[in-house]
Amino acid sequence: MSVSRGFALGFAVSAALLLPANGQSETPERTYGVEWGTGDVICTDDADAQHLPDDPSYARAAAWDRLVLGENECGLSLAPLDGGTWGESAPFSGRDSEGRKAEFRLYVLHDRYNWQAGSAREVEDDGEPVELEPILTTPEFFQRFCAGKAVFSLGAASHEGPTAVNHELAARRGERVSGKLAGVRAECPAGPVPILYGINLGEARAPGDCDTQMACRAEQAAQRRVIIVAAIELAIDVNLREALQQGLEEQEVFRDLSLDDYDLFVVTSL
Repeated sequence: MSVSRGFALGFAVSAALLLPANGQSETPERTYGVEWGTGDVICTDDADAQHLPDDPSYARAAAWDRLVLGENECGLSLAPLDGGTWGESAPFSGRDSEGRKAEFRLYVLHDRYNWQAGSAREVEDDGEPVELEPILTTPEFFQRFCAGKAVFSLGAASHEGPTAVNHELAARRGERVSGKLAGVRAECPAGPVPILYGINLGEARAPGDCDTQMACRAEQAAQRRVIIVAAIELAIDVNLREALQQGLEEQEVFRDLSLDDYDLFVVTSL
């Protein structure tokens, strides 16, 4: 299968913190909430900002969120997982062309990890090769991996070298992680196990305004991050590829990942 691309909580502060001078919110606030069923703190578009502009409890609740959970813009930071080996983003969702919905969760290895330049076999930790299996079986991540309905390994390459070579390299990186996940999947508890896919994002765009060689190298390394997406809830008959692509195009939970930065979106089953 392939396609080319492209509750807040509560306390007191004035509603002026949240609403423009006319008292109306034109777009939903990005605010903290609690995910149903897990209790995880997540970032979400809060439609209450549109419908409850005069309700002081909304302002108190959102202000409490920010006081307790931090001043950073909601959704920008990744919560550490397994002692920081993984950064786990808030969930995101996508819809297929018929409007059927899928819920996803994005997993990204800490930024000290990236693929060795030119390699689809070696992942490095601060420049030193590491084995993938122990990373993929860290307790928190592995428990969540086993509970997924489908898991996608994203493969990408930075822009150096011929495009055709980079496309092949990106494909093999996605397949490499999917293959390793297939090897450890047998250790999941009894019951359904996730279907595995690879995604070839292709070649990243050339660095734009990095003004030093070191800055350019850092950007190139970021283009070779190890990224996995798990589908956690699926509508009946949803086109999973379409929903995932739409969700990744729109997601804001991990700002360092933008499909616009890559030239392919090819999905393959393992």
